[in-house]
Amino acid sequence: MNEQEILDRFEELEAGRILGDLDSNEIKEWEKLSADPRCKSDLSLELAAAALESKYLGNEETGLSKDLLGKLQEDMAGFILPEEPQESEDNVIRPANWQTILAAPKTGWAIAALFALLLVAQSLIDKGPQEPKGVTTAEVEKPSAEESRDTLISKASDLVKSDFGGLESYGEMSGTVVWSDELQEGYMSLTNLPANNPGTNQYQLWIVDPTRDEKPVDGGVFDIPSGDGTTIIPIRNPLVITDPKAFVITLEQPGGVVVSKQEVVVALAKAS
Repeated sequence: MNEQEILDRFEELEAGRILGDLDSNEIKEWEKLSADPRCKSDLSLELAAAALESKYLGNEETGLSKDLLGKLQEDMAGFILPEEPQESEDNVIRPANWQTILAAPKTGWAIAALFALLLVAQSLIDKGPQEPKGVTTAEVEKPSAEESRDTLISKASDLVKSDFGGLESYGEMSGTVVWSDELQEGYMSLTNLPANNPGTNQYQLWIVDPTRDEKPVDGGVFDIPSGDGTTIIPIRNPLVITDPKAFVITLEQPGGVVVSKQEVVVALAKAS
C-alpha cells in the first residue's frame, strides 16, 4: 500500500478500535500500523466516546438501543474520508488528523448525532418514572374524636352509656361516657371541666371492672383545653374490659400514676 492507503487504513482501524468492533486480525493490524510514525492517533473521537460511555453507558438504568448504537457507528464511519489521488511531491504538508476530520462532509451530522444521543440519555435519567397526569394521591384524613364517638354509637350493639356527675369543687361539670365491651372502645363527653396545666397536673380515667380485680383499670391520661364547650376524650385502656361498673376521673401528677391515691376525685359515672 502507498502512504495514503496506509493512513486511510489506519484511520479506519482507529475508528473501529474506539467503537470496539475490531476482530483479532484487525487488532493485530492496528497494532502494527500504530507503530508506524506516519500513523498518529487522534484523541478527539476517543475522548468523545469515553465521555459518552462514562456518563451514560455506565448508568445501569439508562441503556442505548442497538439501533442508536448502530447509527452512531455509521456516523463515526463517516469520519473516514474516501481515497484521494496521492500527491507525487514528497514535501507535501499533510494536515493533522483532527483538521481532516473537521473538514469531512459528514462531520457536522456525526457531531449532531452524538449530542442528540447525549440529550436523549440525559432526559431519560432526569425524568425517571412519572405519575400519569391527573392522578393524585388523596390523603386519608383521620376522623375526629366526635366522629369516632358517633360511629361507635351507631354501630355498637352492646353500647353502655352513663352520665358523669362532678364531685366537690367540680360540681358544675357534667358529661357522659359510652363504652362497648365487644369493640373495646369508648369515649367521654365532658362539659364545664376546668382546663388543666399539663406541666402541673393531668386528668386520668379509671375503669372499675370487678371481673378483673379490685384495682381499677387505667383508662388513659388526658387534658382539657381552656375555653367553654364540650371536649370529647377517647378512652385508652391497655387491658381488656368485660364488665365496667363505674368510670372515675381523678386529678394526678403529669403523666398519670399506676395506682391512684384518689386524693382528688373529679367525677363519677356509674353503669346502669
